[in-house]
Amino acid sequence: MKASSSYKKKIDIGQLLDNPDAYLVHDIMSATGASVLIPSKVPIGKITEGLEKPGKLIETLDRMGMRKVEIAVPNEIDDAAMMARLKELDPSVTIVDNEVTRRAQTVIDDIFAQASLEEKFSIPVEVVNDLGRDISSEVAKTSQIALSMVESSLDSYSRDHALNVSMLSGYISKKLSETGKIAPQMVEKAVLAGLLFDIGKTTVPNAILQKAGKLTPEEMVIMRNHVRESVSICKLSKVDDKDILEGIASHHERYDGSGYHRGLVGTQIPILARILAVADTFDAMTSPRVYKDAVSSKMSFNFIMSANETEFDPDICKIFLAGMGIYPPGAIVELSDGRVARVAAITAGNLLQPKVTLKENGTQRVLDLCSEGLFIKRALDVELKEMSDLLPMSMT
Repeated sequence: MKASSSYKKKIDIGQLLDNPDAYLVHDIMSATGASVLIPSKVPIGKITEGLEKPGKLIETLDRMGMRKVEIAVPNEIDDAAMMARLKELDPSVTIVDNEVTRRAQTVIDDIFAQASLEEKFSIPVEVVNDLGRDISSEVAKTSQIALSMVESSLDSYSRDHALNVSMLSGYISKKLSETGKIAPQMVEKAVLAGLLFDIGKTTVPNAILQKAGKLTPEEMVIMRNHVRESVSICKLSKVDDKDILEGIASHHERYDGSGYHRGLVGTQIPILARILAVADTFDAMTSPRVYKDAVSSKMSFNFIMSANETEFDPDICKIFLAGMGIYPPGAIVELSDGRVARVAAITAGNLLQPKVTLKENGTQRVLDLCSEGLFIKRALDVELKEMSDLLPMSMT
């Protein structure tokens, strides 16, 4: 599951000693500014463990006129332990089988690596079809798709992005088919389209794919051409399903006509492309790239929902909301009782009170906010940034 490694918050100085695992975001200097009174990046507990009277530190800060400090709190949650406790609390929680995920990562990695190294730009279509069927079967049983998504690193981005987009696209399609908006067979097609939609990036020079700065107009043309290359590679590899090919060809079209390459509007855009657009954007925004940091799941979710009817299909946004909740799994939140937790899973029929996980006295717990009579006061891992600086290059 995608999650923040830490979160920042401002606290009263009187609460500083109550957060031994946290550390200061900035050094606190002495009154004269000549020395560091409390260093940043060092756990508060480490700083105070050698002090005979730790409380005197708070008194010193108070005399300096300091009332609040900004701390960073590590988000050290064991996902395996969280899942075990989550299953105890709610046996209906199901995710994609880890064995299927691992096999998918290996297959996708091999496909991208072979295409990039040998420049044959072809894919083993039967292997991909088998993988698509396995993922579709797992997605059909999954109640919490966000818990199934894997973390991406700079080294594994292409592989993990394809897998995440595939699973998320399949999940959205499953929900759409349950409401009769698309045929059930479109679910497997959405999974396959997610696996293949970015294969054309194997034809883009690495200097452009990994460029840290803004792309030039000429480089942007090359980058955007990955869409056509993806379709070409699929056709050469005997992928002949019209829905899949159209979905891949149009996954950068936008609902208001602002996308590329054809400037399609609304339902002119094939349904699989509209699904891919949401899945692609969410996973890309929450994954680190050389030219941008990953943003929180909550921030990415906010962007997609705010772009309802402009960039994205409103029906798909509604399905996305139902599958992710108001506070998506992975979001760091402050509860109504002041405690800080990480959203673990949405609660069916109650998007405002998800299940959360938190650590207390070294013990990890999972709480059902509805049963506990608690609610989320605010998200702590949402920062105000220019959205244009957060979007992947090929989406701008």
